Amino acid sequence: MFRLSSLRTVARPTLRNIAATPQKYTPNLIPLSVKYFSSTPVTCKTNTSTRTKENVHDLETFLTLIGRNCIEHAEAFENDLEKFLNTSSKEMKALGIDIQTRKYMLRWINKFQNDLEPLREHRQGKKKNGGERNSKEVLAKRRALARLEDRERFEKGELEAEDKGERVF
Repeated sequence: MFRLSSLRTVARPTLRNIAATPQKYTPNLIPLSVKYFSSTPVTCKTNTSTRTKENVHDLETFLTLIGRNCIEHAEAFENDLEKFLNTSSKEMKALGIDIQTRKYMLRWINKFQNDLEPLREHRQGKKKNGGERNSKEVLAKRRALARLEDRERFEKGELEAEDKGERVF
């Protein structure tokens, strides 16, 4: 028969708990019947998109779906999807494909072969204010340029007013 103390959850010992027990302090044990892990089966996500491995049969479709003007390089692989999928990075470099496009294509080849993600274009990020490291400098230059333009506009307005005879200096 279980004692009530053995069914309690494990708690941190406090001075009050230790002082209340005259015998040597032993932590409460968790009974074996308590389960802390889920027994429900893990269901993996299946790719139900139309842009999957089963629906793409030619290189032109593949390169069009991944975007970023990769279709320009279709002639280098003779419009053969199998040749494209088996091409290494060094072979793509020999074909004259720049590094960013090459890395992008190789990433999509891996995703396509392992059916990890439906084919779509990953847009390139755009830096704001020249990037994180240069933002202070770029913003300072922008403000200085705006002040210079304001000064020139003011001086031009003053010259026009002087020519009209509105102001005498």
